[in-house]
Amino acid sequence: MFTKLVGGAGSILFLLATTLGVLTMPAGAQAAISGVWLSTPYAGVAVEPGETASFPLAIEAPQGTRVGLSIGEAPEGWSVSVRGGGFVVDEVIVDQENMPSLKLEAKVPAEEPQGAYRIVVVADADAGRSSLELDLRVAEAVGGSVTLASDFPVLKGPSDATFTFDLNLDNQTPEEIQFSLDSRGPEGWTIEVKPSGEARATTLTVAGGGSSRVSVDARPPADTPAGTYPLTVEAIGSGVTASADLTVEVTGSYSASLSTPDQRLNADVQAGRATEVPLVLVNTGSAPLNNVQLSATSPSGWDVAFDSTSLATVAAGDTVQLTAIITPSNDAVAGDYVVTLRSSVPEVKANVELRATVKTSGLWGAVGLGLIVAAIIGLGVVFQRFGRR
Repeated sequence: MFTKLVGGAGSILFLLATTLGVLTMPAGAQAAISGVWLSTPYAGVAVEPGETASFPLAIEAPQGTRVGLSIGEAPEGWSVSVRGGGFVVDEVIVDQENMPSLKLEAKVPAEEPQGAYRIVVVADADAGRSSLELDLRVAEAVGGSVTLASDFPVLKGPSDATFTFDLNLDNQTPEEIQFSLDSRGPEGWTIEVKPSGEARATTLTVAGGGSSRVSVDARPPADTPAGTYPLTVEAIGSGVTASADLTVEVTGSYSASLSTPDQRLNADVQAGRATEVPLVLVNTGSAPLNNVQLSATSPSGWDVAFDSTSLATVAAGDTVQLTAIITPSNDAVAGDYVVTLRSSVPEVKANVELRATVKTSGLWGAVGLGLIVAAIIGLGVVFQRFGRR
């Protein structure tokens, strides 16, 4: 920092006394300010030809002091001014509790040779005078950059998922920039780009040297086939564009149905005898079903088997014919029972509930009929033999 207090030895002694006073004052007290003090946290910076260097300025002076601001020295051909509140500022009135934000802007000509340059800013008031020397080094490739990046640029999941990326927008230029946010992606996709924590905003302001978070939600159509899909997100502002390339790996959607060929969900079975029930497994999703396992839940003592207990793969849209073999227990009484048949992969399950109706065997019916006939014949013999008596 190059700062000069004009006013001779008396001003220097006053500054020392003021500093010591601040150090010895009790907490919460504030020392009276006398004189004028002009400062900046960045007294020397590097800037590219054609760019603008910006220096934040701070003024300390007695409350209510009217302070004039001027450029005491600047390189020839440069555009140099003090700005605040959107204006070129020539004077300010000091308000210690609500001091306006001031900055010096120096526009470097595009053809300016590389080298060292100096600017002097002067603050002048009845209470004193202060000059601030600022050093600029004009050089190539020092103006900073704007980047947009994600720690996790590749996400993977099914087509019915929402893919959320968190990005960091880093503004390493000296200037505050307002960015508009945009995106490009596959046709039919819904992509929302917004500042993190903001539901509807589409612009984002980032201070020079600062950064902000950006959230991206990408939703593919439900029928998107498995594959790799690129997305591009852009932040555009002040002639600068930062972009990030993102990737979504869609594994496809997982969906399946299991039923009978004619959609009938009932079957007639007999106790102790195997009955074959045809089934149809359809992959209704856009991803293949791998290592499909077949299983069943049945009444106690029943046995349910399949002609194949597992399937290596069922491609998207394919139909597979299956057979379930249902064997009720030997002592199963007549009536209706529920048998649940299922196919499953880690991503999806398909079930069908079948009503199995147990009917008595025809042999037992013949046996029963024979017993009835035998009983009738027996009664006839008895009546014939003993009826005459």
